[in-house]
Amino acid sequence: MPNTESVPGGTLTRVSEDTLLHVTDLSLGYGEGADEKCIIENLSLTVGNGEFVSIVGPSGVGKTTLLKGLSGLLKPKAGQVLVGGDTLEGPHRDVAVVFQDYSRSLMPWMTTRENIAFPLQGRGQKKPLRNKAADEALDAVGLGGQGNKYPWEMSGGMQQRVAIARALAYNAKVLLMDEPFASVDAQTRFDLEDLVIDLREKLGVTIMLVTHDVDEAIYLADRVIVIAEKPATVVDVIETGFGTHRDQVATKADPRFQDARGRILTRLRK
Repeated sequence: MPNTESVPGGTLTRVSEDTLLHVTDLSLGYGEGADEKCIIENLSLTVGNGEFVSIVGPSGVGKTTLLKGLSGLLKPKAGQVLVGGDTLEGPHRDVAVVFQDYSRSLMPWMTTRENIAFPLQGRGQKKPLRNKAADEALDAVGLGGQGNKYPWEMSGGMQQRVAIARALAYNAKVLLMDEPFASVDAQTRFDLEDLVIDLREKLGVTIMLVTHDVDEAIYLADRVIVIAEKPATVVDVIETGFGTHRDQVATKADPRFQDARGRILTRLRK
């Protein structure tokens, strides 16, 4: 059973009218029969409307596999995922994903505006509305006026902002992020972390971040869910208690941050 003591007080599940994502006894893996490999087993969690939850675990534990299951890209072996009360049976209109490898997720022959607007074609939006949504999303991530540039004309940090803008333009209720800042330098990473915090506060979007970086998980989230073991499942839940305002220096010097960091690292080394 997971330890649900917290810094300062956390719970594994919060089933209420505000629950947006509800995962029950989820098992994920690859292959069939004798070749089947179970990666995630009997994992349960909930995410509230407007909440920021980080999922942290050691490398190779199955964090990306979990994200694929939560996004509908991987069919569960058992259990279920509910999004706003709907059973997830494939990609869902209320779920958007920001991938780690932004350079591959953006199409180099399209402008940034075209990259952002492209997924909206599936919703039947006319081109003027798609472009308007793309430009608004670019403004939101600090790239206003950059819609005619191609991804290869931009730095890595700017490309990742475009990837975030694409998810925002999709207007999904849940934003899943798969180690989105792992490929940028430290200062750009800090800037992007603060951008996501700002977007969460302004737009009220629900965010679930998958990461192996313990400091990032604590700094960004309202709750940190720790997964470990093989097959992986929830082993600890920590509520950070920082509120919506964070500061790269002050927050990380907070005793609660240090307590949470020590607790997570101790758990991951078991």
